[in-house]
Amino acid sequence: MLGIHHYNNTYQSEIDIMMNAITNEFELPISNKDKTTTIKLDAYWVAIYNKELVGTIGILKIDNTYSVLKNMFVKKDYRGRDYGIAQALLKTVYDWCNNEGINFLYLGTMSQFKAAHKFYEKSGFMSVNSDELPSNFIRNPVDTVFYVNHLI
Repeated sequence: MLGIHHYNNTYQSEIDIMMNAITNEFELPISNKDKTTTIKLDAYWVAIYNKELVGTIGILKIDNTYSVLKNMFVKKDYRGRDYGIAQALLKTVYDWCNNEGINFLYLGTMSQFKAAHKFYEKSGFMSVNSDELPSNFIRNPVDTVFYVNHLI
């Protein structure tokens, strides 16, 4: 059974293990190793499937019109429609945005995450160039592909 829960510190060691496994799937690094600051997310959730942490998603509210999707990851063995974990995580963010009156949801990702690109596009996101991002968009230096979803 799948449950989406608000993050708390008790999940962190499982998240670290999941992120190490995901990192090892790719040839190029998936995070900025020189990161000196941590962004405080406005909301952060974990997906628990049969008592196992299998995914995460976060949201950063930039202003009253848009937010940025952050930290969307799902363990390799739990990706795809059969489990519906990515869809459930994204629905959680959509519901949060709706409650906050957010009209636009942006995200940045890496070019190597081809399956994620397809998922985002099927979920209503449209590709945008970096010069089309809002001026106060908080960008991860490793991200080279950007999307926006007009939610309303």
